[in-house]
Amino acid sequence: MSGLRTLAKIATKQKETVLERGHGGYSPSLHSLFRVHLVEMGEKYRKNDARDAILLLLYLHAYVNGTEANDYYMWAFPTVEQIREDTGIHGDRIKPLCLMLEVEGLLITKKIPWRGNVKKIYLPLYYPRSEEALGEAIPVDGVA
Repeated sequence: MSGLRTLAKIATKQKETVLERGHGGYSPSLHSLFRVHLVEMGEKYRKNDARDAILLLLYLHAYVNGTEANDYYMWAFPTVEQIREDTGIHGDRIKPLCLMLEVEGLLITKKIPWRGNVKKIYLPLYYPRSEEALGEAIPVDGVA
């Protein structure tokens, strides 16, 4: 058993390093996304949709803007084409998956003016808005 513990120290050290470094401006994923939300969403929706929605949420977390000095801090803004190419999720499924995550309280999306066009931006959350501490909802566009 000590061989397993010795090898586990590699993962422990990597975990400590990730947490110490701030994970490059990003944060590690929560276990509840897989242990709780994936299971619950798999019961409410098709399992492959639930799986792809969680993948999309984690992908968006990886692309959040980590610069606090601007208005887009914590927002991700990859294009649908970029999401499709990187994840393999078909472009026609991205919008429904985003809607699923919004219904589940795990994602907020907005459209903003962007260089003469409109751009969709994503705010991936760490847990459903319904679970916010002490029941204090943070308003979105002035509505809690």
